[in-house]
Amino acid sequence: MKSYALIIMKPDALELDLVETIIQRFLKEGFKIEMVGFKQVDQYLILSHYTQVIDKLGEQFKQMIIADFVGKSMMPVILSQNGKKAIENARALTGATDPSASLPGTIRGDYGVDSMKAADREKRVCKNLVHCSDSRESFLTEMKLWFNQKTYDIFSV
Repeated sequence: MKSYALIIMKPDALELDLVETIIQRFLKEGFKIEMVGFKQVDQYLILSHYTQVIDKLGEQFKQMIIADFVGKSMMPVILSQNGKKAIENARALTGATDPSASLPGTIRGDYGVDSMKAADREKRVCKNLVHCSDSRESFLTEMKLWFNQKTYDIFSV
């Protein structure tokens, strides 16, 4: 049985030329690439993606994500892995949201150069390289948002 995970290469991963390095880390852990996209981020896309976080953190966070993401490029990637734990395994490999708190051996721990503390101080979003869906439900919602209905129909089974 295969399970799926969605990761999204954020602008800092693209700017630091880490896309291939990050993908290789997933491949070494037994993931396979199912689909790759490339999106120029607009306000609708980023606000839709971060709806729950905006509800939790408020208007200031909303303004930060608009400033930090709109007009930049991101790469959504659907990965698969044998077994039922692709999302859990992808999140473990990705590391903690705060790169400065991520363990060595994780993507953010090995390649991250930012911290939540610095981002808060500078009133911006933390540059943590990769987004990773945190549940099957968020995988389905985010996949439909970053790809399309046809992709959703293929991977929602």
